[in-house]
Amino acid sequence: MEEKQIIDGQNHNQSQNAAASEASLSQQGVEEATEKTSAEEALEKLAHDVPRLLAEVQELRQDFDTKIKYDESKERLIDTLHKELQDYREGLHFKILRPVFIDLISIYDDMAKVLEGAASIERKQEVQILRSFQETVEEILHGNGVEAFEVEGDIFQPGRQRIQKAIETPEPELDRHIARRVRKGFAYENRILRLEIVEVYKYVKEQEAAL
Repeated sequence: MEEKQIIDGQNHNQSQNAAASEASLSQQGVEEATEKTSAEEALEKLAHDVPRLLAEVQELRQDFDTKIKYDESKERLIDTLHKELQDYREGLHFKILRPVFIDLISIYDDMAKVLEGAASIERKQEVQILRSFQETVEEILHGNGVEAFEVEGDIFQPGRQRIQKAIETPEPELDRHIARRVRKGFAYENRILRLEIVEVYKYVKEQEAAL
């Protein structure tokens, strides 16, 4: 009797363990299925969100590029307006000062002519005063941005020199060469106020010169 009770108890325990094991396996299967479902849902959500995020990034990039181009365009416009204003001011400044410069250059030339004929003047002190006054005029011009210049080289340059006199020569190698520099040229900020005045050799065949 006692053996039967023991056997029945063992069978009962085995049945309980089997049931518990089945329940555990069933619960594990449910959890695995739940986890699988959650992973699939996450993948689906990610697959849906990625294109949207990429589109938003592309849109932000386009907005950024547009702003950069706008800023560059605005900066170019400001630079252009500033340059136009600067050019206008410089042009107005030159327009106002040019007549004054021309008058000072004329005075400078007049004194140069007097000094050229002053070799016969006995009173050297007067010549010195004139030369000093001429130098003062040149300093005034220089102080206002006007530079006196003499073109380098011995070949006549039409853009910066003016011929006062052409001296005929039978030597072809001297043609268009500077024979004498008569007056300096003057320029204000690369604008020519007065060309340098020179005398230039002009080649003429000996037969033509004889005629």
